[in-house]
Amino acid sequence: MKFQLALLASATAPLSASAYLSAPTLLHRHGSSSTSGHRPSRGTPLHYKEPSSDGKSGPDAPDNNANVWSVLANTERWISDTLDRSNRAELKRQQQQQQQQQAENKKPMHFADEKKEPTSSSSSEQGAGDNPYARKEVTYVCETGDELSVVVGGIFRRVREARELGESHGRGVESRLGENSQPTTMRQTNVVVIPNCDDLSKFHIFDKLVQAINQARRSSRDFVLKKKENDDDKEWIVSINCAHLHPQYGVPTPEEQLAALKHEEEEGEIDVNLQEFKKQREAARRSPYPSVIVEVQSTPPPDFGARRDEAAMEAAARDMEASSKADEDRDVTSEDVKRLEALFGMSAAKKSSSADDPFYDALGEAFGNKQIVTQTPLSMAQNWVLQNDPAFKEHTSTFTNSKTRHVDAAYEYVFGNLAILNAEDGSVSPRPKRGQKSYVVLPNFVPTSATSFDRFAGQVSNIIRTMPSMSEKVMVSTFHPEHVDAGTRSPVPIIVLTWK
Repeated sequence: MKFQLALLASATAPLSASAYLSAPTLLHRHGSSSTSGHRPSRGTPLHYKEPSSDGKSGPDAPDNNANVWSVLANTERWISDTLDRSNRAELKRQQQQQQQQQAENKKPMHFADEKKEPTSSSSSEQGAGDNPYARKEVTYVCETGDELSVVVGGIFRRVREARELGESHGRGVESRLGENSQPTTMRQTNVVVIPNCDDLSKFHIFDKLVQAINQARRSSRDFVLKKKENDDDKEWIVSINCAHLHPQYGVPTPEEQLAALKHEEEEGEIDVNLQEFKKQREAARRSPYPSVIVEVQSTPPPDFGARRDEAAMEAAARDMEASSKADEDRDVTSEDVKRLEALFGMSAAKKSSSADDPFYDALGEAFGNKQIVTQTPLSMAQNWVLQNDPAFKEHTSTFTNSKTRHVDAAYEYVFGNLAILNAEDGSVSPRPKRGQKSYVVLPNFVPTSATSFDRFAGQVSNIIRTMPSMSEKVMVSTFHPEHVDAGTRSPVPIIVLTWK
């Protein structure tokens, strides 16, 4: 599987300044440094953490996260060298084709041969237009977490940021839309480097984790999501792809090796060319550190051209509505003032024994002595759990709340809570407390579909099962307003993380 990288590369690090690097400059710099003996080796080093100044490496090193820039520089250098080799191979292939074409042109033509137009374009010009690796922007970011749930939450955070970037590009293009302007397609690649997580040192664990994340993203296409009132039905198409790199990419497990040997015995013959092709393909994905490639593409809807006039009319209508609403707000008459005076004077005319504020007492008198109680989704969930969940424990249970409507943000929030709880339990004892529960309240996430919410919880469970440090510790369950079972019919959607 080929992933396409760009000519413009930028390196970023959490809580640090960003540096933007140009790929052609890097290739020239690498090439010139080879004359002075500082060019890195072509082989991919199989290491995960940069050694510290005292020679130590791993989690016991004193400055484990101090080499973020070294991690990003090593990854960028490896990608540049890989693309350099690919570009040279592509240029060599085009030169061979050009030589063959020139040799054919020199042959004397027979009267029955078809006439061919001479090709005068150089191989360098063809390579610049046909090379699929030279057309997108690339950013590098380092995920410094050493706990697996933190890493999973960080991956979903990068997916969410990619989606928001694509959506903001569409909104920006529509806001700058003119009579003769044409919509532009945005493409960007984000390389997320994960150098500090020891759980991802083996390729088969990392591969299963990324496959589970992609499966969760694919299953979210069937969710019944809640949209805002002003959301446009004709949105921009934002597509996101996730691939992965690893120092041991393609290294088979003993079971896979045995299955391959049995397959070769059954076939009776070995395709040497196919094996060489697979070997080169796997070597091209063996990066210095475990990495996730997040590619985003934002394209206009199919009927964007016909929608241009409609968007301009909608913008003009919104401006007129806002101006008329502002005029109405300024039209405050004396009758409105008298009504307010009467409303607030009702509490002074009567003595109230209520302990509430006089303002709320006045509102209660105005609306027929009705008590006004303000409730948030979090308080509603807490009251319902207190009355309906017999396994609730006041001293060990926690409640958190998120207003997100999007799937990627919901996954990020759930695994972020899981990482916080795991870190808190690890600081007290080596094992989490048995029976401890975390209630994650998501009032705006699929509030009208219990089936979608159950599928979401199922995908969370699938991802947790691929995490060696968490697979046997956490159980996921749900409460939802649309559940068939009345005992699990909560006022708002709740996902429950229970420690086994």
